[in-house]
Amino acid sequence: MSELTQFKYEGNNITFEFTDGNKMINATEMVKAFPSKKINDFLRLKSTKEYILLLEDRYGNSRIADNQSVREVLKVVKGGLGKQGTWMDEILALKFAAWLSPKFDLWVYDRIYELLTKGRVELQQTPASNIIQSIRLIADQLEAQADNISSNTNRIEQIEEAVNELEAKITSTDANYFTIAGYCSLHRISCPLDKAKLWGKKATTLSRQQNIPTGTAHDERFGRVRTYHQEVLRKVIR
Repeated sequence: MSELTQFKYEGNNITFEFTDGNKMINATEMVKAFPSKKINDFLRLKSTKEYILLLEDRYGNSRIADNQSVREVLKVVKGGLGKQGTWMDEILALKFAAWLSPKFDLWVYDRIYELLTKGRVELQQTPASNIIQSIRLIADQLEAQADNISSNTNRIEQIEEAVNELEAKITSTDANYFTIAGYCSLHRISCPLDKAKLWGKKATTLSRQQNIPTGTAHDERFGRVRTYHQEVLRKVIR
């Protein structure tokens, strides 16, 4: 059963999901305290892609005890009370927090420690301080490996594809509807603001002409934006 805990950082709620074998933090909420930063900018860093790859290799097919689901490094949740947004495994979340701000990195570290020492997760008779030290040690080791790892072109491309799909999901409503930015990200199409506006007007017009409904979705940069069926976008964005 999922256990959500919220903490406030400079007036912003940040949700931690800590259960046995599953420790994730809501990255969408984390980044709200830093208006000039974007999750996608962090995810597109070569060092981040390599770091995700290392974590996925480390976890392999390890499964969460409660429901036997595969442990995830990164996921997007669109529904569920209090669970919407992009979520990161605690180790990746610490790296993201450090990218956002050293002060914030320390705050996230302290909240993880607080959750562990309050017994919100089963410690299996291991002192909480040792667990925190192990987490930090693993994070430091993985970061050092990420700095020195030789490029594996095929695997890095797979991570980049996953990041593209993730970005598209963040700005989409379902499998058929996308925002202009989401569709462009998925298909690696350059999307400057002037073109995005033009494509949006054309997509709106074509949707009306063909009687195809449009929708809305949340975009971290622009707030609520319109979404279009992918068949409309295929004809408009070229």
